[in-house]
Amino acid sequence: MHIYLDAVAEYRGREITLHPVDTAVLAGSGCGTGSGLWIAKRDSDVIVYGADTTQWHAEHIIAHELGHMLLGHGPESTEPEPHSIAAISELLPSISAESITHVLGRTDYGTARERDAESFADLVMLEAMRPPRRESLLHRTFFRGR
Repeated sequence: MHIYLDAVAEYRGREITLHPVDTAVLAGSGCGTGSGLWIAKRDSDVIVYGADTTQWHAEHIIAHELGHMLLGHGPESTEPEPHSIAAISELLPSISAESITHVLGRTDYGTARERDAESFADLVMLEAMRPPRRESLLHRTFFRGR
């Protein structure tokens, strides 16, 4: 996952940091469902996820938040919600309120944006679990030097 995370950060030209937290604290933050959230700062991004979940689930949450980034799911309004800023300040006091441009947490799995990000994460996880593919004779014949 870290190689993919680094590739997305390079593609977007913004550092992405992961911040695992206690799921109970995340659920009580008022930002989303408690699974994970994406905090966009002025020059970097933070993905917050539950530290006490399985590795597979944590990676799925991270892929979901990356999906929001890559699918262009920025803020629906130009200013972050004041309650979101207050919740983030409590949850992650090291992040200044001034540096946050938006917070995107899962609030409803029924929205198109959430379904798209969830499908994105599912596809990323499926691709990551596929066994390595051998180069086929057909590919070697028709795509030499590529």
